[in-house]
Order: sequence, then structure tokens, then C-alpha cells
Amino acid sequence: MSTAAVRLLLVRGSLQASSMNQAVLDVAHGVAASARPSVAIDEFADLAAIDAFNPDHDDPAPAAVTAWRDRLAVADLVLVAAPEYAGSLPGALKNALDWIVGSGELYRKPVALLSAGTSGGVHSRRALVQTLTWQGAHVVASHGVAAPRTKVDGNGTITDPATRRDIGDLVHTLLDVPRLDASGRLALVRAVVDEAGVDPVHIAPMP
Repeated sequence: MSTAAVRLLLVRGSLQASSMNQAVLDVAHGVAASARPSVAIDEFADLAAIDAFNPDHDDPAPAAVTAWRDRLAVADLVLVAAPEYAGSLPGALKNALDWIVGSGELYRKPVALLSAGTSGGVHSRRALVQTLTWQGAHVVASHGVAAPRTKVDGNGTITDPATRRDIGDLVHTLLDVPRLDASGRLALVRAVVDEAGVDPVHIAPMP
């Protein structure tokens, strides 16, 4: 049996270093680190460095784009935490995802979504489910943290027990995906896609 660590990439979909979405990622990081010693955790928080998407500039791709693609490529699992802006996902995150439409680093890769914001990022997560599913990613879990600033201490750390438990459940769901068979994984994906109202025809089939 392989003893190689599962590689988890945490992606902050906000440009704010002190955002509530960083706070939920901090909880997720702690859960993943304590749940399984064999999880190797990486964090990507440099969306601002990624050039505006332009297919004309993809041969060769800008250095920041190549770095983004490389980090995604080596990850086994990806967790994205993103706020909601004007009823959708942040432009910087959408731009970064546009760069991998053709390169396919997320194809059939398990992804989980978190969004901390006034309403729990309902529209942001829906837009992410659609974008990621159309790219072939397998979105296996999605959770919103509503009114997050009522759930933190004076240092901005999430202390609300129910919120920490919900984030922990999402992390465990994501970490368990590699042990599922094809039907088990696709059942999770379909549940998320159905809840988001995304056409399931775009779900990438298992090999």
C-alpha cells in the first residue's frame, strides 16, 4: 500500500489577507493537519499576480500562470474559499480559473467549496460549481458560512462551534474522496450540482 501523502491545495479566492475566507481556510487547514498525518497541505493566495486572461499570451504562458497551473497539477484535492461580490464569484478567481480551461489541471480532480459572507456566498458558490463543473472538476462538497463576523473572536479566528464543525465535516468529506469508488464520488458531485441548479450533463465521467 502506498504511503505517499495526499496533497491538499487550499486556495484563497479573496485578495484580502485578513478576509473571512482566510479565516475559514485556517480552520480547514487545522482540521486537515490533525485529521490525517499523511496530508501534505499547500496554500495558494496569490491570485493578484495572475495576468488578465488572454489566450494570445498562452504560448508561453506568463510565469504566474505557470506557477498556478503547476500548484493545481500536483494537488490531489483542492479546497477553494471565496467571497461573493455583486452576486457572483470574485473576478480575480474567475480570471485564474479561465487560465486553466485549456490546460485542464482540474479535470476529474475533487474540489470542495467554502464561502464566508453575509448570506454564505450562495451565488458565489453556485457560479463556482458551474464554472468548475464545466471545466471537468468534480465538486464534491460546498458550504456557506453566513454572517461570519459574528462567529469570530477579537483576533478574527472562527470560534463558533457549529461553524467549526461544519467546516470540519466538509474537509473530511473531501479527504475521504480518494477512498470512494466511482459511483460514490459521482453521487457527491451530483448532489452538489443538483443543489446549485447546474445541468448535470457537464459532469466529467469517471474513467
